[in-house]
Amino acid sequence: MPASYIDPVIASRIRAAWGNLAPDVRTRITARLNAKRVAKGFQQPVPLQELVTLDAAVGAVAVPKVALTSQVDSSGEIWGTGRYEHLDPGWAESIACWLETMHDHHPFNTAAQVIQIPDTVKIAIAGDWGCGDWRDAGNPAPSTRVAAQMAALKPDLTVHLGDEYYAGTADEEKHLFAALWPQGRLGSFAMQSNHGMYSGGYGYYDVTLDHPAFRLQRGCSFFALENSNWVIVGLDSAYYADPEGLYMDGTLRGNGYPDFQSEFLREQVAKGKKAVVLTHHNGLSDDGMTLNDFGAQVMSFTARLPVQTSYWYWGHSHFAAVYKQDGAEPFCRCVGHGGVPYGVASVLESSAVEWYEKRLANDPEIPQRVMNGFCQVALDGPNIVETFYDEQGGIAWQSK
Repeated sequence: MPASYIDPVIASRIRAAWGNLAPDVRTRITARLNAKRVAKGFQQPVPLQELVTLDAAVGAVAVPKVALTSQVDSSGEIWGTGRYEHLDPGWAESIACWLETMHDHHPFNTAAQVIQIPDTVKIAIAGDWGCGDWRDAGNPAPSTRVAAQMAALKPDLTVHLGDEYYAGTADEEKHLFAALWPQGRLGSFAMQSNHGMYSGGYGYYDVTLDHPAFRLQRGCSFFALENSNWVIVGLDSAYYADPEGLYMDGTLRGNGYPDFQSEFLREQVAKGKKAVVLTHHNGLSDDGMTLNDFGAQVMSFTARLPVQTSYWYWGHSHFAAVYKQDGAEPFCRCVGHGGVPYGVASVLESSAVEWYEKRLANDPEIPQRVMNGFCQVALDGPNIVETFYDEQGGIAWQSK
């Protein structure tokens, strides 16, 4: 079967880092990743991106090409070997960095800032955007198109919900994210993420948060923005996530560490203002039907607010979705379609989903690709208007 080969240097790094792990750690990781070997509805089982590259650690260095270029799984992932598709050999870098820094993380900065913002303000939000400018002017990359449309709106603030690819290294953070990010008139903010943690968080802290565009964060991965009516709380859902689980499941706290972020969120919610929460990780399952453990952590605080006064924006999943508000839950939105090519996510055909992006982008290089885009949140006194824009500048969805 034809194969697309992993860079031999990265394959060697994976083998070396794998060999340096304790035997019990290797056993746990192998068991957890093997549990992910699922068919995803295709005719034959294929490994997830993590398993493709983990196989390199034990001898295999090839990613099989299994005629997946036209297949999309239920979450919208495109199963092909093109750039940022699910079997892209480039993901191997994530595995190398992940194994090398599993027990070597940048120190956690606890000096969270509370920053005053105007009562009338426009905030453009994109998630999973850090892909770089990887195509030519004749057919720009999705992230390039999204950045141009964000800049055209001239927002006061811009927020990245996290993920700089492939592994949040210093070079990737600089050249594929910070140097290209569309800055807001008043400033920009960047959330920590699982891909940012694959390099131990060093690229995120030492490069992105040191960039002038993100100076308002003062090197801290969580923060609050406040005006007369609203408090917007950005939280780090990745730093304390389980490394052995590839940081895939969000959390605010780590075992044995002071719970700085929960206390910070408690303080902000106690102000009694309308609230917006920003994280990389999701609080609901993709179909919106199930509250996960991270969602329960956050909502234990937002539930103290009056009904229909809180909003939560996350990325992580590479699609755009507006979830129906249920009881005391916040209005939840996934804004993970900033840069990674994705297809129609059939899982979003759910009674818990009000809207999701499923229009094709008419991309000649990736025919099954759906429109990428971003969200703008406009606050005017106590009022809020949410608008999802597509990569062409059109309005895909707007709140009433």
